[in-house]
Amino acid sequence: MSLDPHALRRALRSYRGAPAFTQAFVVARAVVAPLGPLGDEARALRGRMLSLGSGISLVERYLAELNPGLTVDGIDLDPRRVELIRSTAARSPRVTLRLGDATALDEPETYDAVLVCDAIHHFDPDAHKVLANAIARCLRPGGVALVKDLDTRPRWKYEWNRFHDRLVAGPDPIHCRPPDEMADLFAAAGFVPERVERTEHRFTPYAHYLVRARKA
Repeated sequence: MSLDPHALRRALRSYRGAPAFTQAFVVARAVVAPLGPLGDEARALRGRMLSLGSGISLVERYLAELNPGLTVDGIDLDPRRVELIRSTAARSPRVTLRLGDATALDEPETYDAVLVCDAIHHFDPDAHKVLANAIARCLRPGGVALVKDLDTRPRWKYEWNRFHDRLVAGPDPIHCRPPDEMADLFAAAGFVPERVERTEHRFTPYAHYLVRARKA
């Protein structure tokens, strides 16, 4: 669960020239996100990774800096974020972002890995199964899905996470699933769960967990 400060520094520098608010948001994202555990998983990957709901793409740029054998294609619904990543792409050319709906993927067996970082809880619960099946379709056999999301326990962390999301993403409700339930969701979509683990530090207010599941 080690963070690579040099890779993080390069990822942060890739946003030079972006508005001051964006740069501040990127730094805050680096503080909150569990980059260490995600980096440990990304080191073992090669090829093309799809990232769903990648937004400002700090996590994706960090993983690409950490692993030169990885190319990341992001999808997001916000055209402003897409334009931001395009405008700074020269400093992180192996990470791209395009407009798209994660539940409407139609790229059969295109990717070696899929990352869903802090996105699933923004979908309605009925869409979670649709999303897991869409991820399965776009992965090559043996491909890996990495799902980083937020637990519902302890309650005080869940309430803080909900407050945080209202500040950052707006008033829409969030729909978190416990780690074991998330793993079962992907197992039903044809995956074999290989890692199901809480990854936050003891005193952080964020109930991070990570599921690694491999397409059978």
